[in-house]
Amino acid sequence: MNQVYFLDIFMFVFVLQFLFYFKESMLNTLVKKFLNSLVGVFSYTNTLPLSSVISIFTFIVLLTCCFGGYFTYSFCPCGKVEFTFVYAAGAWLSTLLTFISSEKFSVYMSKPGDTYLKTLSMLLIEIVSEFSRPLALTVRLTVNITVGHLVSMMLYQGLELSMGDQYIWLSILAIMMECFVFFIQSYIFSRLIFLYLNE
Repeated sequence: MNQVYFLDIFMFVFVLQFLFYFKESMLNTLVKKFLNSLVGVFSYTNTLPLSSVISIFTFIVLLTCCFGGYFTYSFCPCGKVEFTFVYAAGAWLSTLLTFISSEKFSVYMSKPGDTYLKTLSMLLIEIVSEFSRPLALTVRLTVNITVGHLVSMMLYQGLELSMGDQYIWLSILAIMMECFVFFIQSYIFSRLIFLYLNE
């Protein structure tokens, strides 16, 4: 019953060549369209041309970590505070160094007509604002990924106990919901990094 025929192998190889072999293969075209759409979403600016590259890289790395951890039945690294904080601190440090090296920082520090007290108070507010960003990024990503995972696990457990083996379609819906959460949270994190870079 489970015999492999020559025609099956031939069709498999025939389809594979369109996926991988040709210069304009289907997989190559899909990846190019996906990356071009990401460049369009994260927009390219002349003042900071690498901001879209950094944001796209962040998006792809976070998405890979989320899906890779979820579908290998281990843990999602984005749901761990340690991983997320280190990643958020590195991304935030790049935005901070970009801000400090720009003209905006020097203009901000020496506005004509401002008193020293006003400049000092605004400097303190900006320092608190800047140093709260990695913590906010960490909490946002970690909590949302963890809550999405916990909701899916509660659905799995509740449906398995109540419905037995008939819960497969609702399980697929829960998996799709969690994948949507991964996609949205990766997008929000990378979009915030993009906005911080272009401030």
